[in-house]
Amino acid sequence: MLVYWIRLLSSLVLFISTTPVEASEAYSIRRTTAQDNYDLTSPLHKSMLVAVGCFWCGEQAFEQYAPGIIEAVSGYAGADGIDNPTYQNHKGHYEVVLVEYDPSKSSYEVLLDYAWRNMDPFDGNGQFCDKGFAYEPAIFYGDDQERDIAERVKQNILQEYPSWLEADLKIRILERPRFWIAEEYHQDYYIKNPGSYGYYKNACGRSKRLKDVWGESVYQCYHDIDVGCESLENVTNADGTLVEAEVNRKGADEPEASLLPQKYWIFIGASVGGVCLVFIGIYILRKKNGNYEK
Repeated sequence: MLVYWIRLLSSLVLFISTTPVEASEAYSIRRTTAQDNYDLTSPLHKSMLVAVGCFWCGEQAFEQYAPGIIEAVSGYAGADGIDNPTYQNHKGHYEVVLVEYDPSKSSYEVLLDYAWRNMDPFDGNGQFCDKGFAYEPAIFYGDDQERDIAERVKQNILQEYPSWLEADLKIRILERPRFWIAEEYHQDYYIKNPGSYGYYKNACGRSKRLKDVWGESVYQCYHDIDVGCESLENVTNADGTLVEAEVNRKGADEPEASLLPQKYWIFIGASVGGVCLVFIGIYILRKKNGNYEK
């Protein structure tokens, strides 16, 4: 609950301190589907939709570590969700990430491997410290081919981890619903507020749980800007061609956790400033009344 309020208040501080940007100003005009209100940056690109818990973390995981990513966009999606959802009111929606990718440099199947390894597949009530429907894990397919791929990736993982039981895996594979872009202050949060983001991610226990579930070496392979694992240096693109993995297109540094979230530093600064003003006021009054000598 504490981490939830930290995250909520951090969002409000950022919202207050930034100028809102309309979706039409932030993205060019090319639809991913007839319904989504995000526009791909090129007609040659494709997109996928996943719910991996906190969308801030989903953005970072795909943009920094997954191959062929053009943009990862925070938003909301749910078959029974309300229209025009907001962070304060997104009933019936998952927090999701729409991942725009270059199919010549990656594929839906490759990116599903990354999606799985950024989720706790045994927690169907949320992800890590975030609980509730909005944070439940899900993979979305846009057509029958993607559904078959999603099921195949799941079976591959069960073969890779033979001690796991299919009945224990809680990640839903669902038909892709409409995607709604989240507020601008949520986009690229890990870049705009690396200290606060790093604090939240650590406090939420995300990295630790992923290491416990998938293993330390697997975690490091799937969270490496330098693509140090030989098995991931090359990936199969959508045409079935083996290509060199290209990651971290935005060139962002990996965020390091700050000692405290941004809102606490604002509060501390305001408190210290207030105390100083009080003492200065007392000093001036006492001096004016002759209680202090030169």
